[in-house]
Amino acid sequence: MTRQMQLLDAPWRQAPSHDIVAWDADRGAPALDQAGFRQSIGAWQHRLDELAPTGQSWLLYHRDPVAFATALIALWERGDSAVLPADDRPETLDALSSMVTGRLGDVAQGHQAGAPQAPRWGHLCADRVAVSLFTSGSTGAPKQLDKTFAQLDAELAVHRTLWPLDSRLVISQVSHLHIYGLLFAILRPLCEGAPMASRTCRYPETLSAWLQRLCPRGETESQAPHSAILISAPPPLERLPIELDWQCASERLARIHSSGAPLGAAASEHARAVLGVGVSEIYGSSETGGIAWRDQQFGDHWTPLPGIEVRDDAEGRLWLRSPFLSDSTAWECQADRIAPMPDGFRLLGRRDRIAKVGGKRLSLTAMDRALQTCHGVLQARTLPLAVRDNRLGAIVQLAAECVPYDHAARRDLIQALRNSLLTAFEPTVIPRYWRFVATWPTNTQGKLSAEVVAQLFADLQDRRLPRWLGSEAEDAQTCWIALEVPERLVYCQGHFPDHPVVPGVVMLQWAVDMARRHLNMMGAFQRLERVKFPQLLLPGDRVSLRLTWQPDASGGRLTFDLSGQRGCHANGRMRFAETEVSHAP
Repeated sequence: MTRQMQLLDAPWRQAPSHDIVAWDADRGAPALDQAGFRQSIGAWQHRLDELAPTGQSWLLYHRDPVAFATALIALWERGDSAVLPADDRPETLDALSSMVTGRLGDVAQGHQAGAPQAPRWGHLCADRVAVSLFTSGSTGAPKQLDKTFAQLDAELAVHRTLWPLDSRLVISQVSHLHIYGLLFAILRPLCEGAPMASRTCRYPETLSAWLQRLCPRGETESQAPHSAILISAPPPLERLPIELDWQCASERLARIHSSGAPLGAAASEHARAVLGVGVSEIYGSSETGGIAWRDQQFGDHWTPLPGIEVRDDAEGRLWLRSPFLSDSTAWECQADRIAPMPDGFRLLGRRDRIAKVGGKRLSLTAMDRALQTCHGVLQARTLPLAVRDNRLGAIVQLAAECVPYDHAARRDLIQALRNSLLTAFEPTVIPRYWRFVATWPTNTQGKLSAEVVAQLFADLQDRRLPRWLGSEAEDAQTCWIALEVPERLVYCQGHFPDHPVVPGVVMLQWAVDMARRHLNMMGAFQRLERVKFPQLLLPGDRVSLRLTWQPDASGGRLTFDLSGQRGCHANGRMRFAETEVSHAP
């Protein structure tokens, strides 16, 4: 029977030593039991004692869920708190370093070597800050949010009542640096005595294989999980390939959760058809925690979570009173509009976003809606760009047949969209900077975050960069990246004056930079093994860059292909030598 305990009870202290904390789904075997988990907590505490006295704040960003969980509990029991960055990019971590004692990130597991260490148990006080998280909105700097043990415990209790884990394996496809992943993928398994997968499930091929390796019902292998709970988000659910083997999914998968952004009706139906299980969506935010939930096979409206009070006002705005907030008695206004229903509400979208553009007040929501009525436009988002004196940028998702692939087609499309907008808006507020995407760009949580927006418009600040228009992982070693050559790319100046083209060496540098960013490629460039430039790459050209990184004992090999409507512009292979990389603990 599943152990049901509160976070403040510190269930890891009392759990039987043989209970499984983490399950290696690749091998179909336990990865860590409670005895080993407690030893790892003690090892972390021993290392932290060497670095600083108790009562500190530490930047925690382990990608590995087991290392993250052991470090987090070690901090809490030691009397420390954890600061969870929005992501683990170097610039993000550097910006937060001044507010913490040190970093506990993706370091080698040497701190757990040597003699076993007995953990020290502290006191988890309800009003003590457990973690500090950061928002990932589409504009502005991330905002720090402190969560107490009482707030986390209140939300965990609601989830446990609605969706008990019942000893099932918890498979996560989301980051545990955000509140949804932290609660569902880390804290719920620890509090309910259910095993978590020993690594994050990034790819559908991995999910299919893991589900097939679960112990079939009726077999009595000791402690082996028979079914799983999938903690997911819109992007991986929308892209589930039907050609994989999902025959056992409906038997082995008990429940699917999704959060981060609303899941489209078609995507919800697709996930249910492929996996044979409905998707329980969670609506909420980093600030509020969970607010409501739904399963779209029973309707598109949202049902408030137990204990959550929701109402609207004369403008249709959502007001919320919740035990997950720092003040559980106060009503707080949210940015969404709702239509109340007898058993919940429907979301009507964000209320009007007002901005000053060119000295004039503008409803960005109205601009978005106007763009979405234009031919071929599936979705649009406009936003002021601080790097361009708050002039408007527009992110526009187009139907496949409407995507422009060269300068002339892009220019004609922009003119058509401008002409359409000029019937309702003054010329001074029309977007100046356009990014046309084939799929809506989001982070792993399914949000158009500030980081994603910065990537889309990064070439405005650095004229050496291509326009990044989205990326998609094919597997752990291969990804596709949509790029566009800016008309004012600095490398085209003087190369050649009358017929500018992108130099071949620039294409090589783009491939290296993108591989380091999207495939975590390491090492120093050693040599070109082969390279071809079959077609000239011109300003305004839209291309797809396919990258495959194959690491080995001496470094690794990067294979790349840059192709567009006119064929292949560059392809080849590069060799990289291994380099020493040091990390602060």
